[in-house]
Amino acid sequence: MRVRILKEECENGKLVLLLKVEIEINSLHKHELGELERQILEFILDNNEVTQKELSKLFGRANTCRAIRNLEDIGLVRRERKGRTYVIRVV
Repeated sequence: MRVRILKEECENGKLVLLLKVEIEINSLHKHELGELERQILEFILDNNEVTQKELSKLFGRANTCRAIRNLEDIGLVRRERKGRTYVIRVV
């Protein structure tokens, strides 16, 4: 994994960092990711964040829910509620 600071600023007495995190998909093999989970993770990495609705349109609703839950359990992604859907981000 490689982390780079893209932007650094101070807001209301807090340091805010914009980070770029690069993870080699091959290094994730030890977590036994399935092909669909790898595809979804690559898609999220390429787009920084996506909604679960967007992923469902591409990969199917049931498959997406299962894959996101598995990726969340492993600790690779985080789901955050946004309106009536979830935003998925790499941790």
